[in-house]
Amino acid sequence: MYIRTMNATFGKLEQAELRLQPGLNVICAPNESGKSTWCRFIRSMLYGVSTGERGPMADKNRYAPWSGAPMRGRMDLTVDGANFTLTRETLRAGTPMGEFSCVYTGTADPVSGLTDRNVGEQLLGISREVFERSAFIGQAALAVDQNTELERRIAALITTGEEKTSYSETSERLKKQLNRRKHNKTGQIPALERELDQLDEDLNHLAELQEQYAQTTRSLKEIRANLALLQEQERLWAAADRQEQLRQYREAEEAASAAGRRAEAMAQSAGALPDDALLARLEARVFSLTADQQEAERVRRSAKDADDSYRQAEEFLRAQPLYPADEQGIRDRLDQLVPPEVPSPRPRTACLVLGLIALITAAGFLIAGLTPFALFATAVGAAGLVFVGILKKKERLVAAQRDTVLERQQKLEQQAEEYLPLRRATLDAADEAHRIAGLADALCRRFSEGVEELIKDLSPYCTVTDLPAASVAIAQLRSQSEALTHAREMARESSLQLEYLRKSLPAGEEPRELLPQPTMSRSQLRLLQPQTLSALRSAQSRLDTLTGQIRSMGDPDDLIVRRDRKREELAQLRDEYDAIALAMEALDGANLTLQSRFSPALGARAAEIFSALTAGRYDAVVLSRDFSLAAEPSGDPTARSIRLLSQGAADQLYLSVRLAICDMVLPRDKAVPLILDDALVSFDDDRLHAALDYLLRESEKRQILLFTCQGREADYLTGRENATVLAL
Repeated sequence: MYIRTMNATFGKLEQAELRLQPGLNVICAPNESGKSTWCRFIRSMLYGVSTGERGPMADKNRYAPWSGAPMRGRMDLTVDGANFTLTRETLRAGTPMGEFSCVYTGTADPVSGLTDRNVGEQLLGISREVFERSAFIGQAALAVDQNTELERRIAALITTGEEKTSYSETSERLKKQLNRRKHNKTGQIPALERELDQLDEDLNHLAELQEQYAQTTRSLKEIRANLALLQEQERLWAAADRQEQLRQYREAEEAASAAGRRAEAMAQSAGALPDDALLARLEARVFSLTADQQEAERVRRSAKDADDSYRQAEEFLRAQPLYPADEQGIRDRLDQLVPPEVPSPRPRTACLVLGLIALITAAGFLIAGLTPFALFATAVGAAGLVFVGILKKKERLVAAQRDTVLERQQKLEQQAEEYLPLRRATLDAADEAHRIAGLADALCRRFSEGVEELIKDLSPYCTVTDLPAASVAIAQLRSQSEALTHAREMARESSLQLEYLRKSLPAGEEPRELLPQPTMSRSQLRLLQPQTLSALRSAQSRLDTLTGQIRSMGDPDDLIVRRDRKREELAQLRDEYDAIALAMEALDGANLTLQSRFSPALGARAAEIFSALTAGRYDAVVLSRDFSLAAEPSGDPTARSIRLLSQGAADQLYLSVRLAICDMVLPRDKAVPLILDDALVSFDDDRLHAALDYLLRESEKRQILLFTCQGREADYLTGRENATVLAL
């Protein structure tokens, strides 16, 4: 399985998208840019967000989107050649990302068997706890702690595939039951034993011993029969294994032949196909032309809107009283409206003064008896007063004309203030409509030329006449190319599988008649055989003990009722205690067997990786059951605890154990991706390069996502095959 793309609204990520490739992906970004958030997003998409956790550090609170939007995500996967689209949405605040769907990419068809609870285990083949302690590697979480889920997985790998039991959980429960029945002086058995001390002196003890003897005899007979049945079942399983190997080989042989024929037939029927690079360019051009077509349509609509706006503005302008005058014409009309100057009042005042003086003089002449002179002075005074009236009337006429001109000038200015902005806006609308119309024509020409060029490039492979037909044709060519590639890959894988099965066939084996199928599973056999043997030894020892006690007993006495009641209660507790002790003994033996088989293998694999990372500085790793670590330098048999190593060397040892666990625990057929979050920051350059070389080799088997805040990884891997460098 590998991840193609992710889209997340998760924590600080808001509709963020990350496109990945198969192989080793190095995602470079500074601190606090969302690297760890992407890692937790992947885990949440596969295994969901726990709603039972409380507090600010619970995932549902810690990674609530900063924008306040609902938590959601989408992940496009490729699993066994099929493309899946996995989405999680938040419909209710109490169940973040609780709405789940997984469909085949590009369709609405759900992938059967996948639910929000089991999608991670179905796709990866491991539980959330095993994933976090193997393939999910962070800088602050390199160390591996003991976990019941990981313990179950290890037990399943070493035994039969059963992952429902854990040594730690089972042992703890059994110890509690033992302490309850027999813990120093407070247990149930010691209390009853003290009560029966006096009763055991009674001869009725003989009857009890005889009954126990009979029960033990029957149990011993049943145990021997069960042991014989187990041995027969083991023989049937061995024969079934040999037959299954032969059957698998024949099926693989037929599958390889059919896959080869299918690939050859597809190659002949497909004919000439463009290579992937040309297909990618053609798809990009279809996408670009589609965008050009949409842009041309948008600009054409904008041109129509601009033309409509211009015409509306022009109609409104025509309704103005000054239309179609321009700004200069209006200024000329304003210049022509010059108000006349009002005459000065000084001449009128002078005439008035002169007339009054003449009249006063005439009065003086009249008193003096100079009548001719008085008449002349009176005539001059009257003429002055008449001239004063004429000047005053002229002033009133000029003032009225001036007011009329000023009123017309003010009205024209008000009309110009309304008219000129409308005229300028109309001219601007005309220019904008012309510009957008020209842009729309240019876009249409570019789109037509691009379609003609695309049709020409497709002509060697198919005949199309327009862009939709070209898009469909390119999709068909892509589908044919991918189908042919997939068929060839399946043929190659079938051939490799056949070769592997041929080497694993038992020498000289031939098909035989079908044997009866075993009625017990392998896990039952491996669990029951040591228990049955231990029970046989215990029953035989018990039988010998009872025989001696019975021979040493005398005749029975009284207190039968009380003694029998206490004995029955004590016998039940002892049986339970013996059964629990026997189970713990078998459990300890089985766990010791698991440790002796798994720990050396894991330590050896971790040592290989650690030696490669440290250029041979260390050649052995010591691993205890609780995953405590120590390393042995080359040439020095003294193991050094990880607490004595430098921080960088300790991180390298932790990483080696993590990678070794991945090799041994992760299902090989699932190709579980590895997630590393700033796991190499403490490495020096040489050991960093060694770690990157190992990851690059590992990326041939599975996708690896390496998030880092440094640039050293990108500098070293740039240009390397199967390595992709990304930046957030």
